[in-house]
Amino acid sequence: MATSTNQIQERSMPNIIEQKIFKSMSELLRRVGLDYRGGYVEVDGKRIHYLDYGEGAPVLLLHGGGSGSAIWFRQIEVLARTHRVIVPDHPVFGLSSQTVYKPPYPDCVVDYMTGLMDVLDIQTADLVGLSLGAQMAMATAMQIPERVGKIAAIGAAGLGKEFPLLYKLAGVPIAGRLIVRPNKWGQDTYFKTMEVVDYEFQDAIAYKQYAYDVTLMEGHPEAMRSSIGTIADFGGQKSIFSDEELRSIESPVLAIWGDGDQVFPVGHAYRLAQVVPNARLHVIENARHVPLLDHPVEVNKLLVGFLSSD
Repeated sequence: MATSTNQIQERSMPNIIEQKIFKSMSELLRRVGLDYRGGYVEVDGKRIHYLDYGEGAPVLLLHGGGSGSAIWFRQIEVLARTHRVIVPDHPVFGLSSQTVYKPPYPDCVVDYMTGLMDVLDIQTADLVGLSLGAQMAMATAMQIPERVGKIAAIGAAGLGKEFPLLYKLAGVPIAGRLIVRPNKWGQDTYFKTMEVVDYEFQDAIAYKQYAYDVTLMEGHPEAMRSSIGTIADFGGQKSIFSDEELRSIESPVLAIWGDGDQVFPVGHAYRLAQVVPNARLHVIENARHVPLLDHPVEVNKLLVGFLSSD
């Protein structure tokens, strides 16, 4: 059952770490003129936190394997002018349950997506995904196409074996425990070298604080390590969409990629654009894996145009 939305306050959270996450999340939202609007739902026994803004046709913004829902703060404000924008913290991230993703993957995330849409009474929605969130969106479109409208896939996972060495090592028991533990220096290095080009963009300090706070959640390091082990091993990504699966996507797809993406190289984007029947590709220059952070104006323009087109 869903809790009453818009009533959650930092002071109502007994856990001091949840209070920290709520505070840093709210700071990002305030930077774009938004007061907190959100709530919790229960999906298959998991406590899922989500943000909820605007009115109109629903759009779900699906974060990747990093921080949580507030990574979309600059997209939420723009898209909520014309749509209802729902932004969940997936299991293991943000303020949601630290519940491990278990095989088979990506079937488990399609089950999560179905349950989330059901409990929020959303029959059909456009999906905008980043990285693993984009893989989640495409897998949902393959298995339950009647629930999915358009898909915008930013730096999508699931299109090739390539995966950063850091993530491969995260699935190894001893190395993984060292890699996924809270570590501001390591997180900052990854942010500067893998996620963005302009690491001093306007909101960088506030975003990095939020991303770090999420890693402090009780049980997060082990849940993160185990979940990465479900998604990838030392050989790379475990679940790669076949050409047949990609051709089955009926939804219009906009692929957005940074030309310098070192997490999932831009060659993955060209495969998506060539194989998915109704797909087009936009490559952002001087960008890495998370262009929505340091290229928000360009990303927002692309999303608004795509979602509003016939």
